[in-house]
Amino acid sequence: MTTATFNHGAFAKFGALFFAHQAARTGAPRHYGLLNAFRRWRERRSAMAELASLSDRELADIGLTRDDLPALYKTL
Repeated sequence: MTTATFNHGAFAKFGALFFAHQAARTGAPRHYGLLNAFRRWRERRSAMAELASLSDRELADIGLTRDDLPALYKTL
């Protein structure tokens, strides 16, 4: 993907020379640790939303109470 930048200021020629000689960033490092952490956070948030949507009786059926949910979130 290329973009055209038009600089009509005093440094227009310098900018054109500077940007013309830059290497393409095809091998940019990926931050898999950050992406995986974000995915895990979304999964935990989804699981907690699902548990919070259950009724008190449904929570009791699986051996939980509403007071257990914050502690459970820390262990996920």
